[in-house]
Amino acid sequence: MSKRDVVERVNQYLKTHQFDGLTVEIVEQAVRADGDWWYVPVRPSSQGSITYHYYGVLTDIEGELKANDHLDVLLVPSA
Repeated sequence: MSKRDVVERVNQYLKTHQFDGLTVEIVEQAVRADGDWWYVPVRPSSQGSITYHYYGVLTDIEGELKANDHLDVLLVPSA
């Protein structure tokens, strides 16, 4: 799978999950593969509103990508 494919899949999951009013974007230039793992930096629209829920949703998306798409992705919070 290409970097572009991974970014598109992650974006689809980000759009279907609720982040308590935040929007989350991928820092595309920093996306990288390491073996079978993809490291995908993500940035919330507001740093002040980050909560336990935000990190929980990121973890849920990682699990769904593994289960549904057979992708090993780590969503890395970025400033």
